[in-house]
Amino acid sequence: MAGYLRNNLGQGLLTSPFKAPLKAWALVPVLAIVSVSVGFEAGLLKVGWLDSKIAPVLPLILFVFPSLLEEAFFRGILIPRDILESGVHAAARAIGTSTVAFVVWHPVNALAFNPTAISLFLDPWFLVIVCALGATCGYSYVISRSIWVPVIIHWVTVMVWVLFLGGRNLALEF
Repeated sequence: MAGYLRNNLGQGLLTSPFKAPLKAWALVPVLAIVSVSVGFEAGLLKVGWLDSKIAPVLPLILFVFPSLLEEAFFRGILIPRDILESGVHAAARAIGTSTVAFVVWHPVNALAFNPTAISLFLDPWFLVIVCALGATCGYSYVISRSIWVPVIIHWVTVMVWVLFLGGRNLALEF
């Protein structure tokens, strides 16, 4: 297990996102379109700046949790870093499995640890956005082999949501 972690998450942490091929970012526009379309239609998003004393420190908080910690587990551990060597179908299965686990984690997290998030984390439209984020991050990790690419995608997504689109800062509601 230690060897697996060292070869996957460890090497993924050491791989620069700046060396990632452009196609590692290819699903980001799709994620944005899905998130904005679903989010506004379902009433999950509303334009507006977060008016909070903690707004200046939120980028750092949101970088660590959920972005870095969730991506380290759902991509860096659940998806073998060299999965493409096993073929496109194996990579698609790994991304799919990681995405399903990521989606399921959200309701489990709310039910077990954060009851204030239950209504949001059980909302099917929110889970559609989570699924799009999970697939995008999984794909970006498989293509880039760097954990930093999905961390950046996850982080920017959550920051935009919390700071500019009326999202809740669930990390501070525990």
